[in-house]
Amino acid sequence: MSAPELRSTRDRILDVALELFSRQGYEGTSIRDIAERMSITKAAVYYHFRAKEELLADLLTPATARVSRVLEEHGPVRDAAGRRDLVTALVDVVAEVGPHVVVMLADPAVGNHIRALTGESGLPGRIGRALVGTDGEPAPTDRIRAACAVASLQAGIAAWREDSPPPAVLDGEAKDALVDIVLAVIARD
Repeated sequence: MSAPELRSTRDRILDVALELFSRQGYEGTSIRDIAERMSITKAAVYYHFRAKEELLADLLTPATARVSRVLEEHGPVRDAAGRRDLVTALVDVVAEVGPHVVVMLADPAVGNHIRALTGESGLPGRIGRALVGTDGEPAPTDRIRAACAVASLQAGIAAWREDSPPPAVLDGEAKDALVDIVLAVIARD
């Protein structure tokens, strides 16, 4: 096979793995499931990825790195303008990496692997704490707001993606609506 054909197969494996991991969960998806879905052998999958964990790392590392950079750049926010900037940056990242990646990050089984694979742990919690503006352990009501805000990011992008498949770019109106919704979820008033 030529290099473009190998790359194409590798990319298709990643696409199928992402879809199955987000639908069935990481632990609920086997290499056999991925191979059967693609009508290839398990050996063909293992040719491209030595283990399921390597697939997971290839899927998550770019997204977790981007989200971590956004959180570092914005840090916990204390005012409305900073919060809007943070939410806007997160919407941009989620729109680009896709809602399936966000679903995977919320999978407890994935959480067990993230630290070993990417050096990151508790990313949804970090996002939530940044959104509600706390460095320490948030109050229970803030945890609820934060969890709902993170979920609304994923749900909003997923709903938009239904009508705008890649390579569509999130338009200004849809982006503003999603930012406003996330801000409304985390509002304390």
